[in-house]
Amino acid sequence: MAARVTEFFGFPPLDTAARSYVDNGTCPFIKENCIKPKHGACSIQQVRASEPVICCPNRMYANSYAILADVAETAFGQPCRLISPAEARDATDEGRKLETEVVVFGHNWGQELPLPRPPGAEGGEGKKYYVDWILTRIDSTGELLEFTAVEVQTIDTTGNYREQSEAFFRGKEFVDSKSRNPGFSNAGLNWENVNKRILPQIIYKGHVLRRERKCSKGLFFVCPEQVYDRIRDRLGGELHEYHPGDGTITFRSYKLGDELSGQHRPLDFSGQFTTTVDQVALAFTSPMNLPQMNVYENAIAGALGTS
Repeated sequence: MAARVTEFFGFPPLDTAARSYVDNGTCPFIKENCIKPKHGACSIQQVRASEPVICCPNRMYANSYAILADVAETAFGQPCRLISPAEARDATDEGRKLETEVVVFGHNWGQELPLPRPPGAEGGEGKKYYVDWILTRIDSTGELLEFTAVEVQTIDTTGNYREQSEAFFRGKEFVDSKSRNPGFSNAGLNWENVNKRILPQIIYKGHVLRRERKCSKGLFFVCPEQVYDRIRDRLGGELHEYHPGDGTITFRSYKLGDELSGQHRPLDFSGQFTTTVDQVALAFTSPMNLPQMNVYENAIAGALGTS
């Protein structure tokens, strides 16, 4: 499957607004080094697809990590101001009351919190799982009131779009072998990763978190709309819906808004669905959206010309 880069260092390829980010290898969304500096792609679009898909997780953190504030408001029931653990410690040391503030544990916020793997797990003892984000409410003394966990997942790519990126680094348009401009490379999207890695991990982490008495709203899983749709399709349409609570997984999806010259495309909320860890685990191991019986038999017969 062919694909083209639709956002390069946060902007349409060759948009002059991106030049300083391109030259410095900087992510415009988190103001840190780009995690893919040789490629610079934030989103790509496949042939025949109507919308681009976000392929870099840092693209999800536009507008000062707005998606985390969205989750905090959903989980804790009021608009929140995100603060770092250091800011929280300073406030409690000074006796300042925290009312709408939510403490963020995660990358670039000062402290990450690992989850230990069970004994004998792949990777050996001492290896850790990390939930991407922990959002916490604390009282005026710094004591924990409640928390929720957030996983953020985009989509991995297959193939290679390096030739596009190399052209954009040079400030040139990319024309492919079929004379298409903008051109396409032999890159694709690794949808099978949803089944092999994403769902097993969120089921495991969901079970770990349901044993936490102060994890009152379960696990939130934030992803692009297309990943959300694939997960819902893989799990089937029979999942019961719940309010966020103990032992739940809440799937939240976002999509890119319209392309704007000289500006980042907006990141728009597009949907939410909450169900239980058990519902997800059962649907994953016993899928209900199977093809009709004897599909392999019919395919073999068709290939042999005996159908």
